[in-house]
Amino acid sequence: MKVEITHDIACSWSALGFARFRRAAEEHRAGGGALTVVFRPYQTAARSAGTPQNGGPSPLASTARAQQTVRAAAADGLVMRPDRIVPADTSRAHRLIARAAAHGRAEDMAARLYRAHFTDGLDIADASVLRDLASALGVPWDAGKNADRPHPEPAPPGPRVPVFRFPDGTVLVGAVSLAALRGELRRAAMRTAAA
Repeated sequence: MKVEITHDIACSWSALGFARFRRAAEEHRAGGGALTVVFRPYQTAARSAGTPQNGGPSPLASTARAQQTVRAAAADGLVMRPDRIVPADTSRAHRLIARAAAHGRAEDMAARLYRAHFTDGLDIADASVLRDLASALGVPWDAGKNADRPHPEPAPPGPRVPVFRFPDGTVLVGAVSLAALRGELRRAAMRTAAA
């Protein structure tokens, strides 16, 4: 069974949605289910490395809504530290996930990039940071090949990310609940088996 995830590493909702999806996917696999995850890059806002969008604070500025997101993420095992976020263009990070996919490490790389951005305060637009992350996961780094990967789609108007596409045509948008992701993985697996 294949699930496609359209996401952006710098999007807090993508980070939260992926943390929940990863947990549901681990449970699905532990129960004997097969699952392949394909990542589709999306760029919510192109920014230069180290430059906040519109010159303002980090994407998770200290607001009530941001703090609600931080609490929800913590409940799902994702530590978000808004004070450490380095706003960054995520094009290179998305290309690194594509490279990691060729080595069977896309999910691990996505998880590590979210942690690097939201927890560790690393600049995920910096080639040396990405090279170190690739090395830590055993993904060969080749700056030339990494640059050849397709660029993420820019953000059009309308629904944002994350978007989860299941093989039966079901689409879930946003940081959907763990229960919803578990349920959809079960339904999709049953429909796939029956087909």
